[in-house]
Amino acid sequence: MTDDGKKRKSIIKIIVFIGLILLIVLKFNDVLNILKKIYVVFVPLLLGAVMAFVLNILVNTYEKIYFPKSKNKALIKSRRGVCILLSFLTIILIIVFFLNIIIPQIAMFINLLVRGFPAVYDKGVEWALEHSDDMPLVQQKLEELDMNGKEVLTRSLSLLGNWTFGTVSFIGSAFGALVEIILAITFCIYILAGKEDLKSKFDKLFRAYVRKDRRKKLYEVLKTADETFSGYITGQCKEAVILGTLCTIGMLVLKFPHAKIIGPVMGLMALVPMVGAYMGAILGFILILTVDWLKAVMFILFIVVLQQIEGNLIYPKVVGESIGLPGIWALAAVVAGGGLMGIPGILFGVPLTATIYKLLRRSVNERLHAGRQSK
Repeated sequence: MTDDGKKRKSIIKIIVFIGLILLIVLKFNDVLNILKKIYVVFVPLLLGAVMAFVLNILVNTYEKIYFPKSKNKALIKSRRGVCILLSFLTIILIIVFFLNIIIPQIAMFINLLVRGFPAVYDKGVEWALEHSDDMPLVQQKLEELDMNGKEVLTRSLSLLGNWTFGTVSFIGSAFGALVEIILAITFCIYILAGKEDLKSKFDKLFRAYVRKDRRKKLYEVLKTADETFSGYITGQCKEAVILGTLCTIGMLVLKFPHAKIIGPVMGLMALVPMVGAYMGAILGFILILTVDWLKAVMFILFIVVLQQIEGNLIYPKVVGESIGLPGIWALAAVVAGGGLMGIPGILFGVPLTATIYKLLRRSVNERLHAGRQSK
């Protein structure tokens, strides 16, 4: 192609791009409605793809155990199907465990917290007012607040629900959710059963329509995302189990109240990176405070020590460098993810940000290295 032809092609691309931008700006509501309809149609497929990605971690693990070196044709043919079945059974066992052990403990935790928090709050405000004579500004702010414990609890739950989109919007109608789940599971099984063939077809498609240099960059992006998300999911789940177990055992040994309730909640909250354990510690402190203020203070000291052990010894071993994201960006990812996408944003905001961070860091280093060589 001549230089004039290349310039003409570039100009056409720019004009088309500007035209699309103008169309989106002028017809923003219509475009948004179309995107919402497309999203609703593709929700089961997206959910199935996410399920396949998570289950693939288990499938790969089981395939390494299920007679990996066997030459028996029957074992080779059955390996994929058996490993998929074992992966689903593992997830089902985890769900049953949550429904029968964790969820009742969390329900009891919430019940105790709702009953005990208003009294603790009211006593705290009363104590602060009695000792705020030397701090008139604090006294003024407390009087202006004019809310009792029940009102504060209601407001806090409302704010939390708004931050995470609440839970109702995710549940939807029971029948619609059931149909989506069935379709997602079916799509997930098809992906897992033929993942090598699917990968081969996509590779063939990319080789046909994507230039070699761009294809290489695309594969680097996909590889980085796969490593980051896989490491994050595996690491956070292990971390949650370890932290919840250590917290429960430690609380039982030190004879803290509600040990069997607070421990599982701490483990579940640990699934939220950076802030989860601290949120669990605050809720546990409030719950113990309804029983004994001294033990509540000791509980905070216990959590600080546990967090030091967990952060310096356990977390690097379990999660390692799979995330590689500085703390400030991880915290920003949790806050922004929760506000934009609700619960999925809280859980997956960190690995998504970590992937972008790794790719950007790699790109910056390559450019700087190329700049040094050109000088």
